[in-house]
Amino acid sequence: RDDSVMKTAIGVLGDLADTLGVHAGPLINQSTSSKEFLDECLSSDDPLVKESADWARIAITRAVSG
Repeated sequence: RDDSVMKTAIGVLGDLADTLGVHAGPLINQSTSSKEFLDECLSSDDPLVKESADWARIAITRAVSG
């Protein structure tokens, strides 16, 4: 995958969790494809993708815990 596309996509996922909070958190957290994509981004060789993925993980965790 293209690293810039991955960075943008994981950033959008994090933004959704951050903006919609409890409304989006559980849906994102229950989505297997979202979890797999997040894991893929967290293990990326690109530090910018990893940074975005780490932020998205934090935003999703906050959204799930309300």
